[in-house]
Amino acid sequence: MRITAPSFGCFGALLACSALPAFALPAAGKVGKVVPELFADGHGAVIFEQIEADLEPALSHAGRNGIDFVPAPVFMLGPIDEAGLLLEDDADQSHGRLRFSIQRPIDLTMADGQWMPVEGGHIWRIQIEGLGSLNNRLHLTGLDLGEGQEIHMDSPQDPQSLTGAITGVGEYGNGEAWGIFAPGSVARLEWFVPQGTVPTALPFAGIEYAHGYRDIFNVLPREGGDKASGCVVDPACYPDWANVSNAAGQMSFTSEGFSYVCSGQLIATTAADETPYFSTANHCISTQSEANSLVVRFFYRANTCNGSISPGSSVSGADLMANYAFSDSTLLMLRGALPSGVFWVGWQNTNPTNGTASASIHHPAGVEQDIGFCSKTGLVRVCTTGSGSNSGSRVTFSIGNTEGGSSGSGLYVVSTQRLYGVLSCGCSSCSAPTCPDEYGRWDLAVNNAGFGTLLAAGSDDTQEDNDTCATAKVLTAGTYTGLIVKRVDEDWYAFDLAQGATLSLSSTYTHANGNVNFQLFGNCGDATPLTSNTNSVNNATLSYVNSGAARRVYLRVYLATDTRNEYTLSATINVPPPVNNECALATAVSEGSYNFNTAFATNSAVTIPSSCNAGGGTAINKDIWYLYVATQTGTATVSTCGTAGFDTNVVVYGSTCPTASTPVLACSDNAVDCTGGTSSASWEVVEGGEYRVRLGSPGTGSGTGTISFSSEPAVSPCPSDLDANNVVDAGDIGIMLLEFGTCGASCPADLDANGVVDAGDIGLLLLSYGDCP
Repeated sequence: MRITAPSFGCFGALLACSALPAFALPAAGKVGKVVPELFADGHGAVIFEQIEADLEPALSHAGRNGIDFVPAPVFMLGPIDEAGLLLEDDADQSHGRLRFSIQRPIDLTMADGQWMPVEGGHIWRIQIEGLGSLNNRLHLTGLDLGEGQEIHMDSPQDPQSLTGAITGVGEYGNGEAWGIFAPGSVARLEWFVPQGTVPTALPFAGIEYAHGYRDIFNVLPREGGDKASGCVVDPACYPDWANVSNAAGQMSFTSEGFSYVCSGQLIATTAADETPYFSTANHCISTQSEANSLVVRFFYRANTCNGSISPGSSVSGADLMANYAFSDSTLLMLRGALPSGVFWVGWQNTNPTNGTASASIHHPAGVEQDIGFCSKTGLVRVCTTGSGSNSGSRVTFSIGNTEGGSSGSGLYVVSTQRLYGVLSCGCSSCSAPTCPDEYGRWDLAVNNAGFGTLLAAGSDDTQEDNDTCATAKVLTAGTYTGLIVKRVDEDWYAFDLAQGATLSLSSTYTHANGNVNFQLFGNCGDATPLTSNTNSVNNATLSYVNSGAARRVYLRVYLATDTRNEYTLSATINVPPPVNNECALATAVSEGSYNFNTAFATNSAVTIPSSCNAGGGTAINKDIWYLYVATQTGTATVSTCGTAGFDTNVVVYGSTCPTASTPVLACSDNAVDCTGGTSSASWEVVEGGEYRVRLGSPGTGSGTGTISFSSEPAVSPCPSDLDANNVVDAGDIGIMLLEFGTCGASCPADLDANGVVDAGDIGLLLLSYGDCP
């Protein structure tokens, strides 16, 4: 809410008043505590605490290579008409967001910067300074970074202002990237190019510098009010409101060429699932473009009653979830990683009665947190709505007041600390403390604009429910997008791997929005993963080779920092082809049956002749090879008849691997009396002869089955020639007489095959007496 423009100044030199002490980075592990009060007409609150040390802080390439101290070339921008902008702000009473900077386009070329060699490539560096600017940040458009290229943006006066690594077309997918608002006048940009890349132009079409003409990073006087006068009220002096203070944030964002300050707060879901929902006023942020530019600063306040001010921790970017102009309400979901200790406030979906004791925590004039206590006096039309006399609640403050930059802050019932409104407009100020304010009704947004549906629980992905190893979602090779992992709701996936298979996984996500980690386990309940990836980068890769028998493995995806993040997951499963995939490596076989699996076989180049085409064409796909050695002269048969789960094709060649002109000894696609398009082929063999047998499919089919090889001896054209001298004579009669009587299984003299050598066999011999044909 903006009433009048406060006067701004600085205590001492610019560097002295703008220097920021270090603050803790997000930690690796977190614990959420649910406040036990659950309400039928709203929801209680959640506290977010981090309990482990984080990984190493993110560094730019210059920082990683120890050359960050080397000054970069400076691109200097002249001063702006700060006084004129302040006068415009004084004249503009149309809405409550407080303007503090103006966007300045920069005509930048690659020649303006400096190239420096670093490990793995080169970086291009430049500093941009707006003369007299009190704060700054950079905005890139038309971003299109090549493979391996990265951009970092920061401000030298704020060690925690680093943004990046920015890759591709940026986090939003639209070629846009935003830095973080930082104190002082100097912004810095770094572009990394990997070895072997020779760029000819900058990887972005446009760049803007936010020139701050109000200082939102220092404690400043507001309309003559100060802590001594009672106008400025420190929330730290009211310890019962510490949790709500931990939910409140100062908002800075850009809209139509200017940047503004508002206030807002984290708000709990009914499921208490730590979704980073953030409520504010619709007149503050009402478009996704504005939400993309958002920076929320938590804990910008005194940590002890009337003590020194902490600069707080910043979170960048948000998604616009819903807005309701009628009651001037907006619901965002923050993207950036939340700092430890934040709080999600409870809320209610009813509007309290007149006289209800209420309170608000906010950032008046964009500076450190204040608290105010007031009483609801009635229903009004919010200032941003042309109709609707009951769209807002009117309050009058008895302790503290609001100012420009307080817009969007929450209004709470004192007895329950549940939110029931967001500041829309009003005239409260240090000079007019009893002038009323109007808060947009939260109950109308919840009940009429779909806010309640969103606040039931944060959304999740279509792979749910897969929160445990026991409920892991079985995935196949492919790319899965739009995945969501939460601190209280990790993801599990399962992959089935054949023996020798290699599972390769890759994931992309924005590390600044939470560090997504990956662990691969062999069994549910295993304490030690097969492999893992816990790197603090924007992407992750993981690979595992299954050297043992076929098995199922389990992937755990979890957050090491923050409460929620989005990621993609790509999986490839490469299985080596069978050992007999090529003719030269054919498996030696004889009579018997052999199991096979052609699923991972490749296609041999040699086609089959048209004589083997049974309607499936002359190709044979996913084929494997056998080397059959004949154990007797006669007829051999190869068969998959009824023993394969797909349409098979078998082709028989001679002893050498075939070429396109090699004759085929036998082939079979769909054999008579064989089901499912299975095969059976026979050919003449010579004892000790070698034959190449090819098994595949005429189509795209593949799979498992059994292939069998059998043989029958050759039938003699002269069976009575028992001594094999090509003549049936007295010698053959002698052999028959020696075998006369009952004979065993192998009895050549039993010509009529009745199991007995007798007179009948002698008769047959005499009939063929003489030379064999």
